[in-house]
Amino acid sequence: MKHLMAVVFVLLSTPSLAGVITYDFTRLVLGSDSQQTSLTGQITFDENETQFNMNTWLSFFFQLEFDGVSYDIFEQDISFFEIADLNDGIYGNNDNEGFELFITDTNSTYEFSIYSGMAALNAEDSCVYDLNGDGRCSGSSFQLVKTGGANNGSTQVSEPASFATAMLILFAFTSMRKRKQ
Repeated sequence: MKHLMAVVFVLLSTPSLAGVITYDFTRLVLGSDSQQTSLTGQITFDENETQFNMNTWLSFFFQLEFDGVSYDIFEQDISFFEIADLNDGIYGNNDNEGFELFITDTNSTYEFSIYSGMAALNAEDSCVYDLNGDGRCSGSSFQLVKTGGANNGSTQVSEPASFATAMLILFAFTSMRKRKQ
């Protein structure tokens, strides 16, 4: 019986693995190079995901560089983020694909409005506007670089439910043993 319990414990505590797919949004220069303004980002999904949207991504990271100063963009800065087709290698080229982001930096006088894609601008473009209305655009859509997935060197992450189940079973066996004593 002890050996059976040990085998069950080992099997349950071995984490199952889930693959992750990452989409890197290539750096877009907004305006001229001398203005030191660019936008880049990354989103990740479970490799088995079939519905790509804000509710299903595992992580989101974007960063704006404006006049040489970097600003991190967080999920609370998103007004909308629509995804139509990430596998075509281009973001923002479909009528219902694009995003609006609004950043307020409490440490400076800057506020930014960022628009990208057909859904936001009715153009394959990405633009940022500061508080003074200074607008800088890229004139192009984001190129996407996809990494991970079953056929593409999937990154493996442990699934915590297996470990939690194993710990619960161990706790139950320990409790039962203490009651018998």
